[in-house]
Amino acid sequence: MHDLYCDRIDTPKGVFLILFHSEGISRIYFPGQDPECSCPEGKLPWNNLAEDLNRYLSGEAVDWSRYPLDTSCYRPFTKALLEEVRQIPFGRVCTYREAAERAGSPRACRAAGQALKANRHPVLVPCHRVVASGGKLGGFSGPPGWKQMLLEIEAGGSRREI
Repeated sequence: MHDLYCDRIDTPKGVFLILFHSEGISRIYFPGQDPECSCPEGKLPWNNLAEDLNRYLSGEAVDWSRYPLDTSCYRPFTKALLEEVRQIPFGRVCTYREAAERAGSPRACRAAGQALKANRHPVLVPCHRVVASGGKLGGFSGPPGWKQMLLEIEAGGSRREI
């Protein structure tokens, strides 16, 4: 078990709360998601995360793969799914079915939706890039409106399939 710390990243879209320990990022909360956090404040050991988050929210593609994630609480399917979702390029989307297929479970599109809804690393694992068949948005781990906003930031107002 690692000591858990929290840090805040101020952006033009609001303040993100990052929970982390020495081995990786444990959870990210969007602005407006105010969890009761009893962990002590600390300084993120990944100096560029604040800068990268602000660049991303300004519409720039960012390589999130350099930031270590604590995925220890996820089941094997969820870990595989999140790794596949991390590979979806900036400005592109895929369906829950396609994401499940890439994670090795082609019939698990509903399970993929539930796993992504519980994603503890939104933005760094871009679950907002996974949409329902027919182009509907589907669920999301963040507050209402954020999925649409992130897709618009990435696509300049129009979503693109991969």
